[in-house]
Amino acid sequence: MKRAWRSRPRLAPACAAVALSCGIVVCSQWDVAAESLRAPAGMVPYTHPVVRNGKRLLWHGVWRGRTGHEMARLAPAKIAIAPKQEPQSSAPVAKQAPQSQILKAFSIVADPDDLTASQMARDFAAVLSDKGAPGRAIVGSTSPNGLAKVARMDMADFAIVTLDSLLAGAKLDTDWPKRSPLVVRLAPETLEVIAPRDVKSIGDLQGKTVSVGDPDSATATSARLLFSRLGISVNPLYEPLTDSLEALSSGKRGAVVVLGGKDARALSDFGGDGGYHLVAIPWSAGLESIYAPARVASADRPNLVAANDSVETVGEPLALIALDAATGSQRADADGRVARAFFENYDSFLSDDRAAQWRDVNLAADPSVPNVTWPRLQGAQGWIDEHKTTADASLDAFRASAKSAADASGGPRAEDSDRLYDDLTRWRSLMQ
Repeated sequence: MKRAWRSRPRLAPACAAVALSCGIVVCSQWDVAAESLRAPAGMVPYTHPVVRNGKRLLWHGVWRGRTGHEMARLAPAKIAIAPKQEPQSSAPVAKQAPQSQILKAFSIVADPDDLTASQMARDFAAVLSDKGAPGRAIVGSTSPNGLAKVARMDMADFAIVTLDSLLAGAKLDTDWPKRSPLVVRLAPETLEVIAPRDVKSIGDLQGKTVSVGDPDSATATSARLLFSRLGISVNPLYEPLTDSLEALSSGKRGAVVVLGGKDARALSDFGGDGGYHLVAIPWSAGLESIYAPARVASADRPNLVAANDSVETVGEPLALIALDAATGSQRADADGRVARAFFENYDSFLSDDRAAQWRDVNLAADPSVPNVTWPRLQGAQGWIDEHKTTADASLDAFRASAKSAADASGGPRAEDSDRLYDDLTRWRSLMQ
């Protein structure tokens, strides 16, 4: 009995300890469950006790363990609310130009033997490219056959050609003027005939072999027509300028014809021995319907013209034309917009780095050519009509008298009076 009695106190504390420990476990599990229910958003309760630095951790992020991934997958997504932004002032959007005002890319062709025309073609492409009309200059034959090929193969939109090429082309194809309207008449370029000094006059070349440039070139066309108008029969030979000058110096040629070669390098040193000269082409009534009178000074050809002297010759008129651009066609409309840009920006062609011939152009000059009705490109004519100035009675009277004098006395041609009239008009506008 004593042993049993003594053992009770020992059993009671043990039972109390067990009961207490059970209560702590129950309470702990209840606390974990309770805390788990209050887990912060995006957190997941641990499934086993975790202690860090003496403190028990109840939750972990959703990226830990399989359970976390499942809860993250099943948890409803939060709705993101973008903050309200203040309206921003944006720059006004530039309006696109109407289709009818867009400047298309273009090409302009000039004869490679004609250095003046080639330079003007490069100027035309360069200036208009700077003004928003992308263009490029190409070289090719501008004889009637050459231009027909260029138009047929659609190689170019514009061409700088001689008046002789236009007239010869019109004889071959009566519809040629309609399909290749004029944009503007350009200043004449000089025709030069170089020969040994024993050739005293242009008539001395009768029956001689004369080099006239490459076959189908503008020089060849102009040279043949020049001798035909002068009534001189020559044997034309077709070859490049450098070859022709070499043959001339060796006595194999009677003369060499050069068109637009003012700045030709091949001519700069030729004739330094004094054995060659420029042959004069006297002005006559039979030439005035086509050419303009011209002179070459010793400053231009010091090896071929005597010091302080000049030689009389002729100037071959040039023209800027649009190819395959008959009135009313879609191509005429596109080329007309380029022509308007040319007129609007003409002052850019007058700088010192451009061909000097641009300074002698009258944009409104009569487009007609001898014995042929040659229309002007529709867009070009429209621009001229829109920019006509008020008539000046005194200047008109001067213009009429100058033309009458030119027609009556064989003096300067009507185109020369047009150019003088244009200069006087410009001078008067500056003085007002």
